[in-house]
Amino acid sequence: MDAMKKSALVLATFLSLLALSGCKEKSAPGGDGSSQAAGASVPAKPPVEGELVMTAELAEISGQFPPNELYNYAYVMKYRVTKVLQGSYADSVILVGHYNPRIAREEIKDEQDAKVGGNVKSFQAGDTHYLVLNPLDGTWTGAVEDEYFKDKRPRYWALWADQAK
Repeated sequence: MDAMKKSALVLATFLSLLALSGCKEKSAPGGDGSSQAAGASVPAKPPVEGELVMTAELAEISGQFPPNELYNYAYVMKYRVTKVLQGSYADSVILVGHYNPRIAREEIKDEQDAKVGGNVKSFQAGDTHYLVLNPLDGTWTGAVEDEYFKDKRPRYWALWADQAK
């Protein structure tokens, strides 16, 4: 058995033991320590690979979405982190760029179709989303609409956005 298979076997064994022991994952700042956001259902495995996977409440949409007829863009929105499920993020607030947010995630049928997914149909403050994220820089190279220019937090790109149930 090669080293990669051994590492995968050790990791799988560890994760199985952790699940059996009933240990809870660490909650994000401001979280209550519960294993899920209130009423949120999350998949056992992210549908796509990303640096961060979390549930977060859409706290604020600053300004208005531009019309999609003008150009393709990422629109940065402010979220309150509910629970970090994969990766590391210490802040209770995160800034997330969504591709052309006027379009439902499932209806994106252009060059971003294979790169952006989820079931969010519209973005409303107060909604909780299951997010798979990568850093915005290096992932998205197009226009960015960002009303939080004074906020020094890093920006993330939503690879996946599901409405948490």
